[in-house]
Amino acid sequence: MDNIEKLGQELAQVFFRIEERRNHWHTITRETAFNTLKEIAARFPMFDWVVDINEAWQNMESVYIMFNYSASGIVEKNPSSVIQKMKKGGLLSFSQSRNGQIVTWVAYPFIDGITQDGPKNATLETVEPEEIDKAFIIRFVEKFLEEMISWENDSREEIGFIKKHR
Repeated sequence: MDNIEKLGQELAQVFFRIEERRNHWHTITRETAFNTLKEIAARFPMFDWVVDINEAWQNMESVYIMFNYSASGIVEKNPSSVIQKMKKGGLLSFSQSRNGQIVTWVAYPFIDGITQDGPKNATLETVEPEEIDKAFIIRFVEKFLEEMISWENDSREEIGFIKKHR
């Protein structure tokens, strides 16, 4: 019974810490991330990006910066139509996880109708909400841009094109 009491106390501490994390996100971290990303987007408008907060799930919100959809330069031509393929994605997100920690992740761009899979995501880091400040966010925007440069320069998407049947 002593072990059950000890484990029960430990679980209560875990629940308390989750609430602390969520409170910190709502009172400090979310606003810091949003304002910093807005500042970056305003300073570098040539990237045509948008900053927003996804509030579809309470206590699992995310703040993100993403590139707007753009023409990929790839055009599908057939006898009845010409279709400009759009490049979608390129997103950096600071998202609450189920336990209140913050997951920093990227969604790589994809060209609609060209690759077999939809967007690919990668987690960059998971941290406590208290660890996120302006310098943290700037560091991850830099990392995000490096990832986008790599994606644009990499030929890895050549394999896996959707085959068009005629």
